Amino acid sequence: MSRRRRSSPATASPVEDENLLPEILLRLPPEPSSLPRASLVCRRWRSILSDPDFLKRFRRHHQKPPLLGFFRANSMSTEHQFIPVLDSPDRIPAARFSVPNNSNKHWNFIGCRHGLAILVNMWLRQVMVWDPLTGQQHRVACPPGLVFDPEVHLVYWEAAVMCADAEDGHVHGDCFSRPLKLVLIWVIGYRKAFACLYESASGLWGDIVSMESTDAMLGIRPGILVGSALCWVLCGGNVLVFDVQSQHLDLIKRPVDCPMNTTSYGFVQVLRMDDNRLGLAYLSKLTILLWERKSNCDGVVRWVFLQKSIQLEELFPHRMFSRSKKIIITGYDEDTNVIVLSTIGGVFMLQLYSMEIKRICKGGGLCLDNFHPYTNFYTTGKASYIFTLHEQTRVI
Repeated sequence: MSRRRRSSPATASPVEDENLLPEILLRLPPEPSSLPRASLVCRRWRSILSDPDFLKRFRRHHQKPPLLGFFRANSMSTEHQFIPVLDSPDRIPAARFSVPNNSNKHWNFIGCRHGLAILVNMWLRQVMVWDPLTGQQHRVACPPGLVFDPEVHLVYWEAAVMCADAEDGHVHGDCFSRPLKLVLIWVIGYRKAFACLYESASGLWGDIVSMESTDAMLGIRPGILVGSALCWVLCGGNVLVFDVQSQHLDLIKRPVDCPMNTTSYGFVQVLRMDDNRLGLAYLSKLTILLWERKSNCDGVVRWVFLQKSIQLEELFPHRMFSRSKKIIITGYDEDTNVIVLSTIGGVFMLQLYSMEIKRICKGGGLCLDNFHPYTNFYTTGKASYIFTLHEQTRVI
């Protein structure tokens, strides 16, 4: 007599498991093409990948958004444009991020942070926060106490935007509708600096704070965020520091052993070092010298020269400097620790940890424009750009 074998119940495939599939998709790489390509598999995958809650979890899982490119800005023209830095299929077309008010010469592109860009128009006395992914923008009138004529007074100004969301586990990247803070800083007549903080939660500017310096304050470079402080380096290497929490404005003198002078605009850059410490890079011919703010045994914070100088001639392509040794610093990304260097042979980005170097613009003369880094998660839920996958309509 033969016995019939009992058939075991069918085991669901991992991709059919309602709870397991989203966990698998969370682990897709954070590069721009990952989610759009996966969303072509089927309707179910597309539904999961476009869900706002999934996208929030995706950002939280990866924590650190990729560097998508740089906004190239020239204060003397309206030619503000996006320069992508990723390779295909993650490379985003420059036209995808079209800077608003690009035809108005009075709008200056100032910088990016937490997936948002900030522009300033001192003639209109307005600050604009712009989300490159969605195109949304929000304008804020400058503080009432901002009194000067940009056509008469010699004024340097800078601004910064930052997400102020205190929600536990919040990862920056979808911050336009979150609480924001704006900081406006300006220097009049070389000697007096002013700063003011705006908070979107209240819709109000705080008090204008100021400080005077015996050293001339020239040519403010784009700022970086170090802990709760926004830091801007001046031509001579001194650093303007505005603490967002205490709303205190201060000036940190340059390292005493640094050979820079007041004409060093393109040769000096503030850095965000490990443990949220302030660093300083000085470009001396073809060598980058580094300093870091550290506390000594008495608790006194001072500049410390780091012995690990960077020899650029060893990193750049062979014979890059055979015609000209001219090189300047034109940008820096605080999140990825990438510095942007302009040469006669093109514009390059250098990762200061790995020492990897990559050309992002071809040559044609020394470029004096500022390159503002843009990092974000380019997700299907927010982005309207469709990646061309060799004309495939589905992924197998």
